[in-house]
Amino acid sequence: MAIDIEHLNQYLTPDEKNYLNTNLVSMEVLNSDLYSNVNGDNLEVLLNFLIKHAKDLEKIWEDSSKKEVLVKLYTSDTISGEYDCFRFDLSKFEQTFKSDGKQLTLYRIGRVNESKESLGNSWSKDFTGLKTYAQFVSKLENRPVFSIEVNESEVLCEGKAQESELILKKGFACNEIKLLSAENRLVIGV
Repeated sequence: MAIDIEHLNQYLTPDEKNYLNTNLVSMEVLNSDLYSNVNGDNLEVLLNFLIKHAKDLEKIWEDSSKKEVLVKLYTSDTISGEYDCFRFDLSKFEQTFKSDGKQLTLYRIGRVNESKESLGNSWSKDFTGLKTYAQFVSKLENRPVFSIEVNESEVLCEGKAQESELILKKGFACNEIKLLSAENRLVIGV
């Protein structure tokens, strides 16, 4: 599934991990009554994601070479920008973006407390895509907005078209990083 288990373990409580270990014993369970909101928000978010994508997960389970399904999971609408409880291990994704060696300027609405040292991998190619993403984020004023200069070779694949999303490689290198000021944010409408 390419979910970063090490990161996930930081967010799940012992009770949540126990619930998963006890109840998630087969792919068939995803189609049954696995959902729970009793043990906490992080487990609820993860279970909702797993249940909504049971068919996609089954495809990967049956044939791990079906890497294109991972992008569908990564860009799932069931993953809220409000939660940081699970991430994907992008080293398990295939690079499908064709690079012409160009330099790109990309934009990102970060997570609360995200910094230049902890940048995420989902970026928008333009302000229109950034504004589209912003519609799904509450408390936008608490989130940093970044601009980066990056070589196209750092792009792993394309994400959601309506957000003009590009997904950068794990550990991507960029040439320049800027934290946009309140003035610049106002100009672009985020």
